[in-house]
Amino acid sequence: MRRTVLTLLVCAVPFVAQAADGGAKAGIDAVNRKFEEAVAKGDAAAIAKLYAEDAEILPPDSPPKKGRDAIQKEFAGMIGAFKKITLKASEVHPMGNLAVEVGSWKLEDASGKGPDGKYMVLWKKHGSTWQLYRDMWSGNAPPPPPPAAAATPPASAPAPASGPAK
Repeated sequence: MRRTVLTLLVCAVPFVAQAADGGAKAGIDAVNRKFEEAVAKGDAAAIAKLYAEDAEILPPDSPPKKGRDAIQKEFAGMIGAFKKITLKASEVHPMGNLAVEVGSWKLEDASGKGPDGKYMVLWKKHGSTWQLYRDMWSGNAPPPPPPAAAATPPASAPAPASGPAK
């Protein structure tokens, strides 16, 4: 009897955890896998469809892009060089029909090399599906050094005054 109760408790823990967050983590993880699949296919349209219609992305070193069309154009320009992205959610904080996810990403080209970084996404639940609503990311590489200051020519000595000799 004791063993049966213990087994039931151990098996119930994942269901209680899912119920506690309303399935947010599982839903967000599922969408992240679709995002990874779309990158592998080079399909910017499929990526854009994972975002809410009124979504906005905040890419590094670029103005925000709002709406699926703008998001698709942005990703079309980014994913061509990369064959794989890995997304790892480290935190998911559900808040009713919204959730905040914090995680890390790694892009890989055909040789398996590429940049990595971190992201924060505000998700919005639409029906039973989680959609990316606000998406911000940045790389882990240090910023490039500032350009060297332009050399200023040394100050020259004032020219002797010329004029009529007295």
